[in-house]
Amino acid sequence: MTTNKAFVDTSVILRILVKDDDNKRKNSIALIKESKNNGLSLYILPIALIETVFVLEKVYKLPKETIKELVEAILNTPEFKIESEDIFRNAISEYAGSNIKFGDALMSYWGFNIGISVVYTYDNKDFKRIKGLDVRNP
Repeated sequence: MTTNKAFVDTSVILRILVKDDDNKRKNSIALIKESKNNGLSLYILPIALIETVFVLEKVYKLPKETIKELVEAILNTPEFKIESEDIFRNAISEYAGSNIKFGDALMSYWGFNIGISVVYTYDNKDFKRIKGLDVRNP
């Protein structure tokens, strides 16, 4: 079965960003460059971006500003189609600028995107740092 769409796994994204395996990095970059010529649409699914941030933070122990720059590089790659790109852009900026967890920033901006500005949580600290979010305890 021939297809003109594929999604890119977190492992491919990480090889490009962390440059820890030269051969895999070169092959990953070649896939991206050749995708246009081959009529292949490459998708980055939301979970891959979430995993990427998690691994860069927890495994590679990179600073938040560096993680932001790396994720923005992926978001700015024209060959990638990224669902909810604006949500990820806002969340990664909030994460780096407000010293909050990426997951909390992402949930907040995903909520804003669908018209929700109230969160019920016991994790008040991070959510209270997000402007426009009404934080409540159950």
